[in-house]
Amino acid sequence: MGTETLTTFLENVKLQLGNNTAFASPTDFYTRWINRAYIRLTTQDIFWGTRRRFYFPQLETSSTAATADGVVYVSVPTDCLVVRDIYDTTNNRKLTNIPHPTYVGYTDRSNTSAEGKSTEWVRQGTYLYLHPTPDAIYTLRIYYRKIPAILSLGADATVLGTEWDEPIITLAAYTGKIWTMDYDKAKILKQEFLDQTAGLVSLYGAEEKARLSYFHVDQAYLDRSY
Repeated sequence: MGTETLTTFLENVKLQLGNNTAFASPTDFYTRWINRAYIRLTTQDIFWGTRRRFYFPQLETSSTAATADGVVYVSVPTDCLVVRDIYDTTNNRKLTNIPHPTYVGYTDRSNTSAEGKSTEWVRQGTYLYLHPTPDAIYTLRIYYRKIPAILSLGADATVLGTEWDEPIITLAAYTGKIWTMDYDKAKILKQEFLDQTAGLVSLYGAEEKARLSYFHVDQAYLDRSY
């Protein structure tokens, strides 16, 4: 969790934008820019063509959903950005994510006589469609990256670490400059944001790289048939 609260975020962003009271009333643009910065930071993979992916372990979570006999789908969690995996805890099996055309090509997907234990899933909008159609109540564990809740109360802090507070302040100030068409100062803030996040993205990226490479076969152990 971050150290800055919405109250202190407001103090910092107002300072960077010259304490312009016109941005606070009748519409509180300061809070809007802070939340836009926060959500933008946590829902984008790459910023301004940096080719560096933003990985936040604080946003990785899971929840459960129960299937129903004869119902072909379950709902996506309301705060879900992207589904990572689905595991059937009742039958102790991981479901396979399939392409949409593959699911559409199944002629038995709506056939109630072809029900069984689901082994595959595909996301369509706010639903996760299962194949085959469940024949009973099963508990599914859905692993996903969430969209954090916006900051609304003065004591609210982000779900990210303290190290991301300063970049959020800078990105909020940048957003304010873009909205007010002060593009020269926005350009400076953009570069400041990139400077602030460069080391953080590399640090968090190292953890993601290690996590992904854990299951990767080392080239030295590949069978080259000689």
